[in-house]
Formats: sequence, C-alpha cells, structure tokens
Amino acid sequence: MTLLNFVGLRHGVKFKKEKKYPTITSLMGKMLKSDSIIRPRRIAAGIENQKLRSGLPILKINDNNDLKLNVSPFDNTGSLHSFSNKIRKQDQHHKSVRGKLLEELEHYCDKTTLHGLRYVGDTSLTLCERVFWLIAFSVAIGFAAYYITNIYDKWNSSPVIISFSPFDAQLQDIPFPAVTICNMNQAKKTEVIKIKADGNPRDLKLLDDICNSNETINSTDSTGYNWTNLRNFLIRVGNSCSDMLKQCKWSSNGRSCDDLFNNDLTDEGLCCSFNRLPPKYIFRNPSEVSLQLNQTYSEYIYDWTPETGFPEGYNDTYIPKRPLGAGAHLGLSIVLDAQVDEYYCSSTSSIGFKIIIGNPIETPKMADYGTLLSPGVEARFSIKPSVREASVNLRSVPVNKRQCYFANERKLAYYRTYSKSNCQQECASNLIYKTCGCVPYYLPKGPTMKFCEQDDSDCVYDAQIRVLKETVSQPSVSCNCYSQCSSVTYGAKMSYGKLNSTVDRVFDLESLEHNETKDYAILHLFFIENHYEKIMKARLFDFTDLVAYTGGLLGVFLGFSILSLIELFYIIAARTVQIIYGHWRKQLPFLN
Repeated sequence: MTLLNFVGLRHGVKFKKEKKYPTITSLMGKMLKSDSIIRPRRIAAGIENQKLRSGLPILKINDNNDLKLNVSPFDNTGSLHSFSNKIRKQDQHHKSVRGKLLEELEHYCDKTTLHGLRYVGDTSLTLCERVFWLIAFSVAIGFAAYYITNIYDKWNSSPVIISFSPFDAQLQDIPFPAVTICNMNQAKKTEVIKIKADGNPRDLKLLDDICNSNETINSTDSTGYNWTNLRNFLIRVGNSCSDMLKQCKWSSNGRSCDDLFNNDLTDEGLCCSFNRLPPKYIFRNPSEVSLQLNQTYSEYIYDWTPETGFPEGYNDTYIPKRPLGAGAHLGLSIVLDAQVDEYYCSSTSSIGFKIIIGNPIETPKMADYGTLLSPGVEARFSIKPSVREASVNLRSVPVNKRQCYFANERKLAYYRTYSKSNCQQECASNLIYKTCGCVPYYLPKGPTMKFCEQDDSDCVYDAQIRVLKETVSQPSVSCNCYSQCSSVTYGAKMSYGKLNSTVDRVFDLESLEHNETKDYAILHLFFIENHYEKIMKARLFDFTDLVAYTGGLLGVFLGFSILSLIELFYIIAARTVQIIYGHWRKQLPFLN
C-alpha cells in the first residue's frame, strides 16, 4: 500500500490508482496544441496538515477532464493569514516609491492630531467632503500665518517697551547732582584797570576777545596768544570760588565753601563746581588745568556710574555725595556774592549768576543751558531726578532698535564713562578739530591735539554752529549719541523771592564784609521727595514670548503642538528616507 492510499484510508478518502502521471512538459505541449482553452473549474480542497510529495506534478487532468492544481494554500503552520501576508508583501515589493509615499501621506492624514486634516485623508468620505476639509484647513493655515507674521513684525521692528518700574527709586541710590555756578561777569574791574595800566598788547587782545569790547588795539603792537596765556588770563580776571561763595551749608551744617567747591573752567570762563568727580575720573586724558586751579578733593572718591551705583558702606565722606533726605534742611544752601561793583563785561545782558545741575560724570554746558539767578533774591531749586534702568534681556536687541547704549558697549575716546552729553561733547571736539585743527579749552581732547588760539576763533565759531545744526537735522552725522540704557538725569523747578537780610533765618548776612542785598543771592538746592518713579526699559517680549504667541495661534487655528512638529518630522524625514533607501537597496545589488 502506498503512502497516499494510507492517508486516504485514514481520512475517509479513496484515491484512484494511477500508474503514470504526465510530466509538466508533455502536459503544457498538449495544452498549447489544443484549440480549446483549458480553464480550471475548481481547485481541489487541500487536506489539513497534508504534505505533498515533491515528486507530484503541479497540474493534473483527471478522468472528468478537470484541471487539478496540486498547490496547498497552507504553510507549515496551516495558517491562511500567513499565506495572505506573503502575497501582500510580494505585491508591496512591486509598488513604486511614489505610491508608498502617497500611502504614508494618507496614513499621516488619517492619524495626525492636527484639526481637520484627518478628514482630508479619509477615503470613506466623498470627494466633495474631502475638498471642503482641505479648503478649511488651508484657510486656517492662512489666518495663522497672517497673525504670526504680525507678531513677528512687532517683535522685530518695535522690540522695546518703556514702562514704570514696580519699585521706586530711593534717594540713597542716586548721587546729589553736580552743581556748577558761574558769575556772569567775565572780568573783574580791578583786574581790567591793572591790565590797561600795564598796556600789554597780548592781555588787551585777550580782554577784547573775552568781552567783545570796543577797545582799539594797535595791530602793530598786538601779538597772538597761546593756550597757556589764555588759561592764565581767565584765572586772573575771573571770579574764583573765594570771591563768589560766602557761606555754605550741607544738610543744615555749616561747611567751608572751599571744602565743598572747586574752581573749574567752562565755556563761561572761571566757575565753581560742587560734587563733580575729579578730572581723572571723567577724562581719559586729564589736562593740567586742575593743577593750575588748585582743585582739592576728598581722599575718599568712588568711581560712580549709573549702572554700578553705590557700594555697601558708602558714607557722606565720599565723593560724589548722596542726599540725606528730602527737604531744604537736608540739601545744599549757599550765599552768593555777585560783586556788582566789579562788573566790567557780562556774558549776557544782565548781572548775576548762571547755575546748572547735572550728572557728576559729565561736563556742564553752561553757555547754552545755564539758569539765570539775579542778586537780591532768595531762590529755591526743587530737584526731581529721572532714573532709567534697563533689563538684562535688552542687550540682545540691536542698538539701532533699542536706541540706547550699555556702559560697556560704547567706548569714548576722551571720556571714561559713556553718557549722551559726553558723547555730544566728544563729537563736537572731533568735528572742530577736523575743521580747524584745534580744540577749544572747555572741550575734551586727545594727547596730541592743541587748544585753539586767537587766530582760530572764527573757524571755531563756524564749526560750533555747524555742530548745533547737524545735531538736530542729521543725528547720524553727530556720532549716534544715544542715551544710556541706565541713566540718572536731574530736573529742577525754581522759585524765588526778594531778599531781606533782616528776616533771613539761614545765614547771618550782617556778618559779611558788606551786607547790601543788591550783591547777594541765597540759593537752596534740595530734593522734594524721598522716592521717585523709576522708568524701566525692557523688551516688549523676548524669544520665549514669541514662541508662546506663535504656539498659541497655531493651537487655536490648527491644534498644533510641539509633538505635532515631531510627528511631521518623523513622517517627512524618517519614513520618507526609509522608503527611498529601501527602494534603492532592492534596485542596487551592491547594497544587499
């Protein structure tokens, strides 16, 4: 009994005995010669777990002329699902790369978390429905892009916001302003009498230049002057601090005016300054003028800047001084002597004083910005500071957009510390030097530059007018002198009344050499509040805020999140590369 008959008996199947089976070659030959088409009517059902012999033919024609296909649809496990998977994999192998990519795209649309996109890839929907959701999704993208563009433009073009700080500025955090006082008398009459008596042509020419007097000088006897002659002449004929200041009080305590004030040369000639830092703390190339003026300073000097502020343990013995509080009794009070009888020529059309308050690290512009104070009055300057600070994240904003400099971002050639006023002074000095080859004595200069002399006066005047015009009309030409990001400026409101020595409760005017009120003026400078509003300059919103705004808009319109981005990257990058590489690997033998 053959093995096939044994299996048939076991399963109740009876096989007919066949002695000889046609070979596949002879069978195919008969099929090709036949006029009729051989069609398989049915595929014989296989027997579970049946293993066909390797020698059995693939095709067989039985007695009923039926074509039997001896192929079992079962694998070794008998699983029909595994067989179907093999057929599917063979079909996928022959699919094009484009088809696979489209299939992945359809899969992404069906599974994505983005709103509405799953309906675009849903093949169960009609074409009109899918087109509708595609249009809706595209409109949502358009709105999101529009609003995100607006946010970006605002972040890029106007990134800075100026607001009030939630914390007030304390008086202890800022210095008392530097006070500069000048007598408008340019030359004392007693000195002028001596000069005319001596008849020195050089001194007479200097006097004429200073006062623009009508003195006629013989040109054959006149000689030019240099900077040394001019400096010495200004000190000689000007009103020194000892001439101008008679009594001083600091925080209601009587102090020597010589201890509080120093002689200083400004564009108004010889003046007196209080609480101004020494020249070596202001200039990179301090001149020898301070030695000629007998300037004396406290041995305790702090290199103050608006950004660094004051250190811990700072007391009243240091310069610059800090205010001890608000009110006239905690400020600076001075008795000024105009010496009206000594007037020979004035820098204005009146008699009295010019006063200016400012930052201790800046040089005053007395001629342009000084406030007038006439003798015979008692005046009060109520000081109100303006404090500005900048947030750290403002440094990432370009300078041309934030319109300010941090201390270490702009280095000046002549000043140690940057400020808008110092920058403008340096810019004027450079422009005048470029035009005239010299610098006026009241402006900063480099070590190789010379001070202007008499012959340069016309050129200097024309250059100064040019500087003023360009500063207003062409800011870019005037050295881009932006403000400091952190700064302290001072404003003052003045009130005054007629002086009456008999009712004065602060000073004893009767003890002075001459007590005529026409010569004296009393000046009080003080803060009116202990706390002041602080202005903060910061970014409108930083990169984190930009991401938050962008993410919020994408979430509202599209349901987008960072995981959606990762998901999109996975489909575009990972799956696409995998499909393309797999296709190349099958096409190129050397990759296998």
